[in-house]
Amino acid sequence: MNNKYKSEFDEPLWAVPTSVSDRLKSQQRNSEFTAFVFCGAYCVVAVIFLCIFGVAALQREELLYASVILGFALATTVSYLFIWLLHYYFLAKHLTAILMGALCLYLFYTGGTEGTGPVFYMVYPMVAVFLQGFALGSLYILGLTFLTVFIYGTSAFGFDREIYDFVFITRIATVYVITSFLAAFYSYFKYLNERELLFINEDMEQLSFADQNTGIANRNLMEKLLSTEYKRYKRYGFKFSMMLISIDSYARIKNQYGQETGDRFFKRIAEIFLEVLREPDIPSLWNREEFLILLPHTGLESARLVASRLSKKIAEHPFKIGEHNETAMANIGLVEVSNEELSRIIQKLELNLYEATKNSDTNIVSD
Repeated sequence: MNNKYKSEFDEPLWAVPTSVSDRLKSQQRNSEFTAFVFCGAYCVVAVIFLCIFGVAALQREELLYASVILGFALATTVSYLFIWLLHYYFLAKHLTAILMGALCLYLFYTGGTEGTGPVFYMVYPMVAVFLQGFALGSLYILGLTFLTVFIYGTSAFGFDREIYDFVFITRIATVYVITSFLAAFYSYFKYLNERELLFINEDMEQLSFADQNTGIANRNLMEKLLSTEYKRYKRYGFKFSMMLISIDSYARIKNQYGQETGDRFFKRIAEIFLEVLREPDIPSLWNREEFLILLPHTGLESARLVASRLSKKIAEHPFKIGEHNETAMANIGLVEVSNEELSRIIQKLELNLYEATKNSDTNIVSD
């Protein structure tokens, strides 16, 4: 079904499912605060350990190393507070990845404690990909890898490669590469699985809310839409109209040409609805031989104009069946919402349709 049938109101509207792409983006937006909370917990643990390492460095009288480690802890705390106060939650995962990458570079450059600084590289790929996802996480990993190789290969900024044993640095690099690939592949296949689940959910919703022949809303969905519109009318006074339509030649075409041809005929009728109706109007298959169209924010006079255009379009359209051109006429019952019970309003709508099918003067009947 067409995903244009959406409401701008805050009240829930059982509208047609949106695309998988839109759902993935929505899922990403909704996960920002969750990521902020998770990053906060991770940063709390990281700050605690940084403070422990910093105090230990002070006890060893490694003042420069201690000041840098404690500086990272302070920068993390202050930055996170700003993110929290400004509600820029999406920055949390970037802050965590950048600060951890900078710490890895610093520990690699200085050697850390007794040359064990590069050990932190083994953790970084998992953190970056977990926080950022496959694409951004991979970019962060590649960025850290490039800067590290550049410093090591060119001895930039006065870097002394002699602080590391070749066997040690080779093993660290091997584990780092393996961890990066595993983290990236895990994230990528996790994304594929999430996308596949959304496809499956969308298919299930289509089965639940769409007529499989015409592609428009089925009665299950339309009843939910009508209930929502009726509640909105009772609360805000937003009136709406309904249109119940039967096609006089459907039974004859089905009996003469078969059920499959009748289904194709009904599908073409639904396509005409979508061509003629306005964007907010929602067509549905109410039962096997009748369509119900919801006209939100529409009074009875405007609904009559829509019904007239629709009736004219169907009457003028040649339905080609095999070598024959068939014609059709739409009988239309109209009703505008009132303070009566919704079930009573629908009964009036059905009575108006019945009058339209029996009336030789007009095929459109309203109150």
